[in-house]
Amino acid sequence: MAAGKPISISDRLGSTSFHTDTEAHLRIPEPRTCLTCELKPCIRVCPAQVYAWEESDQRIHIRFENCLELGACRIACHRVGKGALAWEFPRGGKGVSYRFG
Repeated sequence: MAAGKPISISDRLGSTSFHTDTEAHLRIPEPRTCLTCELKPCIRVCPAQVYAWEESDQRIHIRFENCLELGACRIACHRVGKGALAWEFPRGGKGVSYRFG
Protein backbone atom coordinates (compact mmCIF):
# COMPACT_ATOMS: atom_id res chain seq x y z
CA MET A 1 0.00 0.00 0.00
CA ALA A 2 1.33 3.41 -0.97
CA ALA A 3 1.38 6.03 1.76
CA GLY A 4 -1.95 7.83 1.97
CA LYS A 5 -3.72 5.52 -0.46
CA PRO A 6 -6.77 3.75 1.00
CA ILE A 7 -6.88 -0.04 1.00
CA SER A 8 -9.48 -1.48 -1.37
CA ILE A 9 -12.37 -3.58 -0.08
CA SER A 10 -11.04 -6.67 -1.87
CA ASP A 11 -7.63 -6.24 -0.25
CA ARG A 12 -9.26 -5.85 3.16
CA LEU A 13 -11.42 -8.93 2.68
CA GLY A 14 -8.35 -10.79 1.43
CA SER A 15 -6.71 -10.27 4.82
CA THR A 16 -9.73 -11.70 6.64
CA SER A 17 -9.24 -15.18 8.04
CA PHE A 18 -11.91 -17.80 8.57
CA HIS A 19 -11.93 -20.57 11.13
CA THR A 20 -14.63 -22.70 9.58
CA ASP A 21 -16.84 -24.71 11.86
CA THR A 22 -18.28 -28.06 10.85
CA GLU A 23 -21.62 -26.99 12.31
CA ALA A 24 -23.68 -24.40 10.44
CA HIS A 25 -24.62 -21.24 12.34
CA LEU A 26 -27.10 -20.22 9.62
CA ARG A 27 -30.22 -22.23 8.86
CA ILE A 28 -33.54 -21.96 7.11
CA PRO A 29 -35.72 -24.09 9.40
CA GLU A 30 -38.74 -24.03 7.10
CA PRO A 31 -37.57 -23.73 3.47
CA ARG A 32 -41.17 -23.44 2.18
CA THR A 33 -41.29 -19.95 3.71
CA CYS A 34 -38.76 -18.79 1.10
CA LEU A 35 -40.77 -20.16 -1.82
CA THR A 36 -43.25 -17.29 -1.67
CA CYS A 37 -40.64 -14.63 -0.96
CA GLU A 38 -40.37 -12.76 -4.25
CA LEU A 39 -37.41 -10.48 -3.47
CA LYS A 40 -35.23 -12.91 -1.52
CA PRO A 41 -33.32 -10.01 0.09
CA CYS A 42 -30.92 -12.31 1.94
CA ILE A 43 -29.32 -13.14 -1.41
CA ARG A 44 -29.00 -9.49 -2.45
CA VAL A 45 -27.61 -7.97 0.76
CA CYS A 46 -24.91 -10.52 1.55
CA PRO A 47 -21.53 -9.30 0.25
CA ALA A 48 -20.04 -12.79 0.71
CA GLN A 49 -22.69 -14.51 -1.43
CA VAL A 50 -23.60 -16.90 1.37
CA TYR A 51 -27.13 -17.38 0.02
CA ALA A 52 -28.01 -18.62 -3.46
CA TRP A 53 -31.35 -19.61 -4.95
CA GLU A 54 -31.20 -22.98 -6.67
CA GLU A 55 -33.90 -23.22 -9.29
CA SER A 56 -33.53 -26.99 -9.70
CA ASP A 57 -34.71 -27.80 -6.18
CA GLN A 58 -36.55 -24.52 -5.49
CA ARG A 59 -34.69 -23.59 -2.33
CA ILE A 60 -32.01 -21.33 -0.95
CA HIS A 61 -28.61 -22.94 -0.47
CA ILE A 62 -26.41 -21.60 2.33
CA ARG A 63 -22.61 -21.52 2.22
CA PHE A 64 -22.16 -20.66 5.92
CA GLU A 65 -18.39 -21.03 5.72
CA ASN A 66 -18.25 -17.77 3.69
CA CYS A 67 -20.20 -15.76 6.29
CA LEU A 68 -18.69 -12.43 7.34
CA GLU A 69 -21.08 -12.28 10.34
CA LEU A 70 -22.49 -8.88 9.41
CA GLY A 71 -26.08 -9.85 10.15
CA ALA A 72 -27.39 -7.96 7.12
CA CYS A 73 -29.33 -11.03 6.00
CA ARG A 74 -31.38 -11.20 9.18
CA ILE A 75 -32.15 -7.50 9.00
CA ALA A 76 -33.17 -7.69 5.34
CA CYS A 77 -35.25 -10.86 5.71
CA HIS A 78 -38.77 -9.61 6.33
CA ARG A 79 -39.85 -13.18 7.11
CA VAL A 80 -37.31 -13.81 9.85
CA GLY A 81 -40.10 -13.58 12.44
CA LYS A 82 -41.86 -16.39 10.62
CA GLY A 83 -38.86 -18.66 11.03
CA ALA A 84 -37.41 -18.12 7.58
CA LEU A 85 -33.86 -17.56 8.82
CA ALA A 86 -32.11 -18.73 11.98
CA TRP A 87 -28.91 -16.73 12.45
CA GLU A 88 -26.44 -17.19 15.30
CA PHE A 89 -22.79 -16.39 15.78
CA PRO A 90 -20.51 -19.39 15.21
CA ARG A 91 -19.33 -21.36 18.22
CA GLY A 92 -16.43 -19.92 20.24
CA GLY A 93 -13.17 -19.67 18.33
CA LYS A 94 -14.89 -20.28 15.00
CA GLY A 95 -16.03 -17.90 12.28
CA VAL A 96 -14.38 -14.84 10.84
CA SER A 97 -11.37 -12.95 12.25
CA TYR A 98 -10.87 -9.41 11.03
CA ARG A 99 -7.51 -7.71 11.01
CA PHE A 100 -6.89 -4.02 11.44
CA GLY A 101 -6.40 -2.19 8.17
